[in-house]
Amino acid sequence: MPTFTLRKKTVLLGAAIASLLSLLASVSTFLLAREYMLRQRDDVAVAQVRAAARIASSTLLRSDDPLTVLLAGAQVLPGARAALHQGGTWLVSGVGLAPEDLPVDLVRNLETGSAARQRAKVQFETAIIVGFPLQTQGDTWFVGVVSLEELERTLLTLRGALAIGAILAIVGGGAVGWWLSRRVMEPLHDISSTAEQISGGDLTKRAKEPREPDLARIAQTFNEMTDSLRVRIDREARFGAVVSHELRSPLTVIKGAADLIAARREDLPPRAQMGSDLLSERVIMFEKILNDLIEINRYQSGTVEPLLEELSARSLVETLSHRSGIDPRIIEVPEIAVVVDVRRFQQVFENLNSNAKLYAGGLVAIRSKVTSSHIELYFDDAGVGVSVADSSRIFEPFVRGVQHSAVSGSGLGLSITVEHLRVMGGNVQLGTSPEGGARFVVVLRRGEDFS
Repeated sequence: MPTFTLRKKTVLLGAAIASLLSLLASVSTFLLAREYMLRQRDDVAVAQVRAAARIASSTLLRSDDPLTVLLAGAQVLPGARAALHQGGTWLVSGVGLAPEDLPVDLVRNLETGSAARQRAKVQFETAIIVGFPLQTQGDTWFVGVVSLEELERTLLTLRGALAIGAILAIVGGGAVGWWLSRRVMEPLHDISSTAEQISGGDLTKRAKEPREPDLARIAQTFNEMTDSLRVRIDREARFGAVVSHELRSPLTVIKGAADLIAARREDLPPRAQMGSDLLSERVIMFEKILNDLIEINRYQSGTVEPLLEELSARSLVETLSHRSGIDPRIIEVPEIAVVVDVRRFQQVFENLNSNAKLYAGGLVAIRSKVTSSHIELYFDDAGVGVSVADSSRIFEPFVRGVQHSAVSGSGLGLSITVEHLRVMGGNVQLGTSPEGGARFVVVLRRGEDFS
């Protein structure tokens, strides 16, 4: 057939060969570099922990305080974590390390009096764990945990560079036959454009079917996939609605029982009081997660209809701040009319305030900037901020920062905040506050100015 000429087959074959060669070269280079760098990092980690263990051993001769011994050894492990085992008891230096994180095989080797090292996951982070028995006492071990996070970032950069090199090689191999493949690329470009619109949420778009039989089959398959995706999304939305509804009834019963027990708390023994408090706390948390899931499901099913009204930005923020116990002196918001759905903006405010309390010690300022059509509210804290790796996906559902994984939460608050502001004609952005922490920028539409 005229669409499958020898020249076109040659172009495809050349691109395939270029892809295969570049892939083999990239993979082999990456594996060799990775093995070499890991071996070097292992040797450095062993040397560091050996030096720390020697210092801990000499300190143990002068002091019976295990904490003093641990801290003496940990001082020569910058950026690492350390643990000391003495008399059946563990002491840990450094955040994000628990005795349960240490590999069983490594502990067994230490019990036999042998030094040991092992790569393992520690609190979702790959690390080199090195242990040395202290010669002064048979049941005393010093363990150092050296993170491989920096090395993994280096390997990630190397992998990206190799990937770019592979892509350039593929592009170079296919550049010679580019003008021959133009007729092939036009329908593929149409499919790509359609896929971009579908990824933006418009599931009604379909790709045009070209005259070439094989390319027409691709377009048909793509359209069939889109139809299947739409059916699956509708099914999942219905499933979420049914599950949320079915969970609310038993949750109401459980909450009523928890409230009844809490009302008689003083009549319960101490352990039962503790159980009652824990039950009430978990029920409240579960109820919040369920409400968040229901709210997310409403947005996914397209049934949200906001109740918009014009209110004073300053009065609204002051009222919500008073309810949340926020110092009114940190509020710098003018008397400007904004278009909001009060219930949804209240949830936005509470989500941002709750995040600041959990991760940064609370808000330090609520500032603003007024434009001709919008007002920007700046929710500033003085915490550690949001890492670059997390900033690009912090607003996605169920996504939480790695440094905050120990704090309880569902990861739905910010994604719901995005949806609430979207239906109000606004949005939310992430930045850095003047105090060095996180800054969440809430953009709202302006209403008619007050006379």
